[in-house]
Amino acid sequence: MLLTQKIGKFAAQYFINNPRVVKAGLFSLVFAAVSCQLSAAEIPSPKDILGHNPGDDYYLANYEDSLRYFHALAAKSDKIKMFEAGKSSQGRTLEFAVISSPENLAKWEEYKAISRKLADSRRLTDAEAHKLAKNSKIIVHIDGGMHSSEVAAHQLPIRLAYTLLSSTDPKITELLNKVILVLWPTLNPDGQDMIVDWYRHNVGTPNETSPMPWLYQEYVGHDNNRDGYMLNMKETQVVTAAVQENAPAIFYAQHQKAPFPARIWVPPFSDPISQNIDPMMRNWTSLIGMHMIGEFESEQLPGAIAQARFDNWYPGFLDYTHVFRHTIAYFTETALHEYATPWTYDPAKFPENRKDLKPQIMYPSPWNGGKWTLGDAVHYMEVASLSTLDTAARYSEQIQYDRYQAGRDTIARFNSEGPYAYVISAAQHDLSEAGALVNILLKQQIDVYQLKKTTEFAGKRYPANSWVIPMAQPYAGLVQELFETQKYPATFLDKNGLPENLPYDTTGWTLPLQMGVDVAAVTEPLSQTQQSRMHVVTAVSLPADISGKGDVFVLPQAENAAYKVVNQALAAGATVEQAIVDKTPNFFISGVNQQQLTSWLQAANISAKAIKKMPTANKLNAARVGLYRPWKPSMDEGWTRWLMEQYHFPLASLYNADIKAGHLADKVDVIILPDINLSWLMDGFSAAKDDADSDNNGGAKVDPVPQQYLGGIGPEGAQALRDFVANGGRLVAFNSASSAAIKVLGLPVSNVLEGVDSNVFYCSGALLQLQLNAEADSDVLAGLLQSPVATFSHGPAFKTLPGFDGQILASYPKEGNPLLSGVLLHPEAINGKAAAIKVKYGKGEVYLFGFQPQWRGQSHGTYKFVFNTLYR
Repeated sequence: MLLTQKIGKFAAQYFINNPRVVKAGLFSLVFAAVSCQLSAAEIPSPKDILGHNPGDDYYLANYEDSLRYFHALAAKSDKIKMFEAGKSSQGRTLEFAVISSPENLAKWEEYKAISRKLADSRRLTDAEAHKLAKNSKIIVHIDGGMHSSEVAAHQLPIRLAYTLLSSTDPKITELLNKVILVLWPTLNPDGQDMIVDWYRHNVGTPNETSPMPWLYQEYVGHDNNRDGYMLNMKETQVVTAAVQENAPAIFYAQHQKAPFPARIWVPPFSDPISQNIDPMMRNWTSLIGMHMIGEFESEQLPGAIAQARFDNWYPGFLDYTHVFRHTIAYFTETALHEYATPWTYDPAKFPENRKDLKPQIMYPSPWNGGKWTLGDAVHYMEVASLSTLDTAARYSEQIQYDRYQAGRDTIARFNSEGPYAYVISAAQHDLSEAGALVNILLKQQIDVYQLKKTTEFAGKRYPANSWVIPMAQPYAGLVQELFETQKYPATFLDKNGLPENLPYDTTGWTLPLQMGVDVAAVTEPLSQTQQSRMHVVTAVSLPADISGKGDVFVLPQAENAAYKVVNQALAAGATVEQAIVDKTPNFFISGVNQQQLTSWLQAANISAKAIKKMPTANKLNAARVGLYRPWKPSMDEGWTRWLMEQYHFPLASLYNADIKAGHLADKVDVIILPDINLSWLMDGFSAAKDDADSDNNGGAKVDPVPQQYLGGIGPEGAQALRDFVANGGRLVAFNSASSAAIKVLGLPVSNVLEGVDSNVFYCSGALLQLQLNAEADSDVLAGLLQSPVATFSHGPAFKTLPGFDGQILASYPKEGNPLLSGVLLHPEAINGKAAAIKVKYGKGEVYLFGFQPQWRGQSHGTYKFVFNTLYR
């Protein structure tokens, strides 16, 4: 084919696929068409390999397709290299591509090392940092997202890679000479495959746009972006480790939930923002977002909006936590209908405040409706991605030097203002959790030291092996963010004390409170004597040995890690008993050889004591536990399932059909209801076509799920639950499921917060103080702190009614404010009210928890509320 014919064919196809592109600009058709002339014969297009282009209606590439295309590019181009990062929860290999000029790729290891050095800052002078920033290449991370139902995100990298590698346009060449792009096909390969398989199965049927009836991450679904500092999930661990190794100066993640009818949300973020982020990182984030808006204007692509909805308060997002390592970390939210099915939007159905289509400062060119396709979404994402690369190329030296300054200034701030250190005592209620907290810090590249001998800080003596975190280190802002209590800025509260804009996520997360670990701030500079008694640690090493003599082994029930060993012992046929000796609850294990026990202790990071004689104790047996798993997927169910696996509790999933079939006592002894409301439990998915989110649909419809996934447990399932408990079963309900259980079983308990307005009570994801009932069942509360901290998120608070037979296990204080971290208004609404209750029902019992005791795998201090109900 003649060259001009090739160009003409490409141009015609491009106009068909991208009718909105009508002008020349940075990302215009002109350079795309011209660049194709020299590269098309060498660089395969997505259609050459996959038979489709990313963004085609009714087509989605799965993860294997993505990798197939990326490896095809790597086989043809010297501008791309592929790397493996680790395994996903389901065992897939996460890979990423590094794209740049051949010269830059040849020095990839050198540029990574420079980027890490600039971020760390401690071994550089200003002059040295200037020189490195000037002569190095800036590294930029862009990924295909982690929320796999946001499908344009994982289709984008295919298109972006082709654009960069097939073009000979001078502007693209300049980008690749100045920037090294780390491009991930997706951060959630399991979810991409699940979503694509689901859509492929349903496309062309009445269920085409129906939601998938299981989580798109093995355990936590959408919460895979709420794991940024805890690192519970394998994907989070893999991505975080790779980001620390590659040290990008910019981390840009793709999402798809733009505030309707906007077509793409970009930074700046809304207030409030974290106070522990260096200002330069915030400023660059805003500048990058505003540059994006300028590019959308240049390309005549309407609908870019900034600041609406998304704030910078919660630090737990995987696409945000990196900011504490002085990485410009942010995301965009592009409009989505459902999957690859297009939709035409009628502006008459826009929200009332958007119908006038008038421009605003942060919404300069309102979108006026019409057809929206997957191709449109991918194109908007590509424009935003190329804009990011353009900003990085233009300001490479300044961004990299500012990164150095951020680390330098963080050290200077804590050297002059304090806190100067935090100390985690080796004398803890639960030493295993103190070790777990230290391990989180180490995985986040925080320097941690350990005391060689007893040392005094601020008048308090700390035993040897206590941990010290000096704050004169570059990433110390993350330590303060996680350790200090959160106080929502009064500037952003209205006259009634409510946030002017509802927080996008939780408002309080202080880790020591959640984990039940005693941590103290050091408010005076560390002395030379104190520093001389510390040595750096690179891994948590807790004693995991057996002291004493005998064939009965004692483990403290106060330590969560003990439950791991107990459950392994029970599974191996050992005898486990529980008793309180000297006011301390302990587990006693017999019938297991010491070598086997030692291996369990080492895996759990916990010690045991050997004694010769078993005291009078209660024998424990592992209960058969069933966890309700609705077809309308629940992240709380996933978190619970994950937690049970971590602690080796035997667990079976109970679906609607299992509940409805009855005879539940033949299958399980305990049933857990995760945090779902009454409608979710009873009705599940509806057969009717449901509107999408009211603020993001414009009249769009979502198809119903296939017949086999419709409904909840229904009346027959409710009766089966009643029969199960009445005949001796145990029902455990979390948060909203507690209110559901009250109604399903007709319990003599009321939720005092049901239906209340924010002027009566308001609490958004905060940490609240509980008080245990000293007269309650000691078996249920064994091992807990007397005043544990619960994560309260839209839950109930209880009041007992006439006819109540049971025990109040924990309550909120009768006076004062139970708030420890976050936002809580009108505490009087819950003062003295019950937070956890045990209710007798026939021969069985129901446990109602007005909070999530396993919240996002973070609230370790309340795990025992659940664990202690899972034995018989």
